[in-house]
Formats: sequence, C-alpha cells, structure tokens
Amino acid sequence: MNRLRAEAGLTLLEILVAIVILSIMLGVVYSSFFGTTKIFAVLESNEDVYQTAQTLLDMMGRELRSASSLQGSNVELDDTAVDAISLITTSHRRKGVDAREGYLAEISYFLDVDAVTEERVLVKSVDTSPDGDAASGGTLYVLSDQVESLNIFYYEKKEKEWLEEWSANEMPLVIRLELTLLDDRENQTVFRTLIQPPDLQ
Repeated sequence: MNRLRAEAGLTLLEILVAIVILSIMLGVVYSSFFGTTKIFAVLESNEDVYQTAQTLLDMMGRELRSASSLQGSNVELDDTAVDAISLITTSHRRKGVDAREGYLAEISYFLDVDAVTEERVLVKSVDTSPDGDAASGGTLYVLSDQVESLNIFYYEKKEKEWLEEWSANEMPLVIRLELTLLDDRENQTVFRTLIQPPDLQ
C-alpha cells in the first residue's frame, strides 16, 4: 500500500505551487521583453531624428559656405513669425550627368504647411536661373515633416551682435542655424550649428 501511494504522483498543493512559480517566471520574462522592445523603439526614433538633423544641417551648411549672397527674413506662418533664408550658391547638385559643376542656383529654405497632412514641413526651393526673386520660379522640395521650427541668426561683425534678419550686401561673419525636430512621440530636440560663409570682401 505504501508503494502505491509513493507512485501516485503530485498532490494538488504541489501543482498549485508549480503554477505560481511558472507564472512568476513568465511575468518576469514578459516584462523584460516588453521593456526591451520599448527601449528599442525609443532608440530607433531618436536615431531617425538625429540622422534627419545631421542631413539637413550638412546640406544647408554646404550651400551657405558656398553662397555669394544671402537674405534672411521672417515670414508669417500660422500667425507666428518663422525664419526663411534665400541665397545664391554654387554648391547645388548637378542637373544631369553632362551638366557642368558649380553652376549658380538660387536656393531658399522655409517652413510651410503641408496641404494634405496640415503639418509643418521644411521646404527647399531651387531656381537654376537666379533672378534675385526667391518667390518666383524654381522647384519646391519637401525635405522633412519632422521640423517644428527653423531659427537663423546672423552675426554682424561691425556691431558685434546677433541679428534675426539679414539684408546687407556683405556676408555675415557667422550664421547660427537652429532646427527643432519632433520624434514619433512628439518630443522636441533642438540641433544647432555655426556656419562661416565666405568672406567676399
């Protein structure tokens, strides 16, 4: 009789203890997995914002370093003043394989509202026939829908102060670009860079 009892199996209490231990272990594994995927999503979103900012600032910096003239102004968008910049530069990419290097292009950067999504977008206007009027002609390119704001400051060397607009015939000593980008969770990150345009005097 004792032999049969020993081979009978597990008691109800032992099965309940095993289920509780298994439940705790599965809870720990699930929370670790969920936490890891959440961290991965945050890192991926941050990487996208940083890559976008680096690409935009590099593009704008390259063109500003090759600018022969520029004009910076404030324009109205959604009842707020936003910065815009227009310049004539030789660093724009070639039109085709046979096109010559370094042709002049009138380029403008400004914020606008996308007609479909009604979100702010950073727009680049490229006019390969510079006429001094940035508002006329050219092709528009939407660069990013992550840009919340574009702030541009110009360092005036005579007065030694930062200005919010630029319309002088000479180039500023330094240009400070500030881009505010939004990630997937609508968190803002501000990126800044200083650019020294050519001294054309």
